[in-house]
Amino acid sequence: MNNQYSIPEGFRVYAVGDVHGYPDALERMHLLIKRDMESSPDLTYHIVYLGDFIDRGPDSAGVLDQLILLKERNDGIFRSFLLGNHEHAMIRFMNDPYIDETSSWLEWGGVETVQSYGYSFRTFPPVRDDIEDARDYLNSHVPEKHWDFLINMPMAIEIGGYFFSHAGVDPRKSFKSQDIWDLIAIRQPFLSWHEEVDYKPLSKKVVHGHTISKEPVIRPHRIGVDTGLYRGGPLTTAVLEGEDVRFLQVR
Repeated sequence: MNNQYSIPEGFRVYAVGDVHGYPDALERMHLLIKRDMESSPDLTYHIVYLGDFIDRGPDSAGVLDQLILLKERNDGIFRSFLLGNHEHAMIRFMNDPYIDETSSWLEWGGVETVQSYGYSFRTFPPVRDDIEDARDYLNSHVPEKHWDFLINMPMAIEIGGYFFSHAGVDPRKSFKSQDIWDLIAIRQPFLSWHEEVDYKPLSKKVVHGHTISKEPVIRPHRIGVDTGLYRGGPLTTAVLEGEDVRFLQVR
């Protein structure tokens, strides 16, 4: 098995970690990426956004506005926007008639997202009537472009020797056999796979967010770039070119 993970020649990939409702940090990261691109104008660029664009921060709706504008831009840069567990939770909350099974989304950042669309909660924590009203409000106030963006995000993408998903993969399965929970929510055995007794190298190296670390993480099977922006850490982007890996960060 070839364990030299690489990006195809002539390409550079930027993998952006969890934004969580901070459009200003995302805008600063885009400026940093733009300057980085200017150093090598002859390459083909692909920016992969690793999910969890919403929740916890002050302006999730503003982050989605920014990403949708980029998705519609015809500037020769490839862009992929991957589904995170927070986007999945918002979709479920808006669609599922069983409030008791989906209202937990509000407890881990959904309140801030609903507020970013203009809804004012009457109670904290919200009670059932307030939760139902918030769901009805979202269904009538989330712009169609936002909804289309949310429900049409892929869960993973492969580029060269790398596999990109929000949370990682189940290393005991083939890449084609991963289910949605593996890709958007897994932690173990993925995170510590290189320490397992039955460890086997993966055919592709996984680039992911979801699990917070103080610094970007490089392990034999994975690269983690969620450095806890909403907790006061930086927003991190992995830069992949050939077999090289480096990082950009903004606070």
